Amino acid sequence: MKTIEVENDQLLLDIALQQYGTAEAISEIILNNPDLKNDPSAVVKSGRELGSFYPDIKLAPGTTVQIDDESRLVRKTVVKKIDRSITTYMESQWQERLSK
Repeated sequence: MKTIEVENDQLLLDIALQQYGTAEAISEIILNNPDLKNDPSAVVKSGRELGSFYPDIKLAPGTTVQIDDESRLVRKTVVKKIDRSITTYMESQWQERLSK
């Protein structure tokens, strides 16, 4: 296991893609990190209830996440190395444009 720190605007999907190479790892990350928390301001902004965990809302920056780097879900074949953090979080203006 290794520990990583969540960066600003990262979703659970971003962590799964960056650390495992696949979205399939989302459930494993949740199982290994039962205390995951969303960024409270993003939860309020989305109109959802505080206290629950939402995988589609950005994580609280600075949170530590345990990653099982020996997991069978880790993709060992590298097509292209990503040298920067992955963030798929979209501001509401972009979400509105995409939903039209």
